[in-house]
Amino acid sequence: MYAQSEQQVGNLVGETLRARREESGLSLREAAERAGMSPAHLSEVERGLKEPSLGALQRIADVVGGGAGEVFLDLAIALGAAPPRPVRHPLGFAPDPRAEIDWAVERLHQEDLRAVAAFGAFLTSQNQNRSTTEGVTTA
Repeated sequence: MYAQSEQQVGNLVGETLRARREESGLSLREAAERAGMSPAHLSEVERGLKEPSLGALQRIADVVGGGAGEVFLDLAIALGAAPPRPVRHPLGFAPDPRAEIDWAVERLHQEDLRAVAAFGAFLTSQNQNRSTTEGVTTA
């Protein structure tokens, strides 16, 4: 369904940004600081009380994950101009685990993604060490 007024579009922008911020696990204060604005201003944007400039929208979108393109796609879906995204399977239950990795990569901040990658490498090395000490070879 298409929005009927500018206020409804402003509300959708705010709701979209808030949902993405919450998905990324950021507090209002953290997101605002990373986007270079006050928490009060970001709160007003999220509640549809203020319209962000395109520059501010880009900064917020970069902080909460996905960038402006993903935010605009979310808005297009909410406005009925694009089909809904496919339902994402819970972590560990996707038919293709690469889809879960892609999902996580889109939402994790770079330092968190590095920690996940390092932990994955650690687990792989431990598995290889265990296989070697048990006399089992892995392909």
